[in-house]
Amino acid sequence: MKILFIGIITIIIIGGFVLIVNSMQNTQITPTQPTVIETPTVPVAPTESASLMQSSNDLIKTVEVESGSYYYKPNAITVKKDERVKIVMHSVSMMHDFNIDELNVKIPIVKNGDTSTVEFIADKVGTFEYYCSVGQHRQLGQVGKLIVE
Repeated sequence: MKILFIGIITIIIIGGFVLIVNSMQNTQITPTQPTVIETPTVPVAPTESASLMQSSNDLIKTVEVESGSYYYKPNAITVKKDERVKIVMHSVSMMHDFNIDELNVKIPIVKNGDTSTVEFIADKVGTFEYYCSVGQHRQLGQVGKLIVE
């Protein structure tokens, strides 16, 4: 009788696990479109590496960054020295953070579907790596470069 009871409990647990795994695999992740900020703008030269907006009243360069399974999009951002920069990071899968060690820039972990921001002044000229420090994400290629001219 005990063996039958243990067998039934085991089947229920395995069945529940299979249902959970299947529901997680069937979840579709749909990337979200960046939000357009309606403010007066100063003309900015188009770049291939980043979607940039510059507000005339506070001169903040806003960069929308998508973080997904081991990537950032864009993976290169160019700004000017002493420019105020706002990074708006959207996590479209898993969870990620955003780090630029040399400029003391950090966005803490952002979960799938959430958004977070950080503002900083690009006060050093050079090329700086930004990366995700979650698990092995950096080693698996989740890096980019910030170029300060």
